[in-house]
Amino acid sequence: MFLTKPSTDRFVFSSSIAADTWHPQKDAKAYEWWYFDALSDDGNEAIIIVFLDNFIYSPRYNAKETNGSGDAQRFPAVSFTYFVNGKVVYRAESEFSADDFSASENEPKCSVGNSGFRFDSASYGSGYLVSVELPLSRGRLLRANLEWLSIESDFDPEPPCYDGTAHCWNMVAPRSDVSGKITVTDARGRVSDTRSFRGTGYHDHNMDNRWLAKTVKEWHWGRAHFADATAVFCRYAEIGQDEPKTQLMLVREGKLETFEAVSDEQDYVRDKYGIRYPTQLSIASKEGLRLETRPVKVIDSSFYHLRFLSSVQLSMPDGREHSTSGITEFIAPRALKYRWLNWLSDLRTGRNGKGSFLR
Repeated sequence: MFLTKPSTDRFVFSSSIAADTWHPQKDAKAYEWWYFDALSDDGNEAIIIVFLDNFIYSPRYNAKETNGSGDAQRFPAVSFTYFVNGKVVYRAESEFSADDFSASENEPKCSVGNSGFRFDSASYGSGYLVSVELPLSRGRLLRANLEWLSIESDFDPEPPCYDGTAHCWNMVAPRSDVSGKITVTDARGRVSDTRSFRGTGYHDHNMDNRWLAKTVKEWHWGRAHFADATAVFCRYAEIGQDEPKTQLMLVREGKLETFEAVSDEQDYVRDKYGIRYPTQLSIASKEGLRLETRPVKVIDSSFYHLRFLSSVQLSMPDGREHSTSGITEFIAPRALKYRWLNWLSDLRTGRNGKGSFLR
């Protein structure tokens, strides 16, 4: 169901619950992921959950391109990370067989193994019910049941055009109330830890018909929830583009505004995995909006991407300034071409119902 609005842009944006479905594609390199995150009310805890129909960081997925095979096999996966004070408490990432994946082409609904999500409506509102069941190390099992109750969503209900030559970003629900529970059991099935969570979250959906490492040069994005507004930014460049495209989205009083912007990245450093990233990003629109982000803590990292807990400052045209903490991400997929790095990254991924070798 990728129809209607025609576009020649390499990066197609929408905000549509109707388009938050699965779009099965014939190309073996095609992928989709559904992303959920949340920061707790006190700012100390964070949750990030990702469901993928084709795991873009899997050595098996990337080997299909590097060795030139035309294998149409898919490698679905689920990733769950829970942080406290910027430190990982639980991290579970598992790859599954294609038979363990199912999703609807007609409604937002997906399951991978015993994990999944679905869109639902109740008397108090509508949103996403998300459940996770993943193995941890030492025979432990993590279960999480959470609700993303939509506060801001569905700003562009008409599904976007998708012809297989562009990246499609569906910012389904930029703001949600999130609540739920995380439970961990030991190898004998005894409960070893229980965490209740309440905070504010975000949900989006990305898809592309092309191999990430041959498509994306750099990708820097993030979101922040202020008391009276939500800000989302994206700085995206494909291989062969001279300059990245920068967009700043602002939700105020129930309305989404999208601004073309210019961006400036400064003060680059290298992460322990070798990714060179900026420690300061400034985004400005001609209307007088300005957004500045600075990473405070690396909360997740690999050879291909970094996630940060960042300080975010929003300056309005009338001089008002807002500051808060947000989640930002920097993606540098070039290293996916290197087979030896694929082997190392595989140590962090569980398979066949077992937890990963490394957390």
